[in-house]
Amino acid sequence: METSEILTDLRKRNGLTQGEMAERLFVTRQAVSRWETGGTTPNTETLKLISKEFSLSINALLGQPQEPVCQSCAMPLQDIDDFGTNSDGGVNTEYCIHCYQAGSFTQSRTIEEMVESNLGYLDQWNAGQGTSYTADEARGILKTHLATLKRWQTS
Repeated sequence: METSEILTDLRKRNGLTQGEMAERLFVTRQAVSRWETGGTTPNTETLKLISKEFSLSINALLGQPQEPVCQSCAMPLQDIDDFGTNSDGGVNTEYCIHCYQAGSFTQSRTIEEMVESNLGYLDQWNAGQGTSYTADEARGILKTHLATLKRWQTS
């Protein structure tokens, strides 16, 4: 489901008019209308407010019921602040803030360079997952996994 449909459904389930929803979110009725038609998407701060006001996760608001990962570095996108931004300042749901800002990649990297960068987090990963991969083991796993992500499939 698209964000526009989710916002429309959220408003209707709460018995609100576009004007009433706009008041709760400190925006104009026209802004709510544009969100619902897909003309625009709420900015990061407004998405945070919607999430808090209606007790709905950011992932659900963005139409991603499962935890997404950055399609460049594979970082889990758990919080709205983790997401990158499009050229219009809107949230980019595919890439993290470290990899993608203002509509473009923050660094020109090869997949091999991304693997080596990610290895800097190996101890943290092993601790969080209960694994004990060596750098050599992780290097192969990372290269295989990163190759499945959008950024690396188009190169």
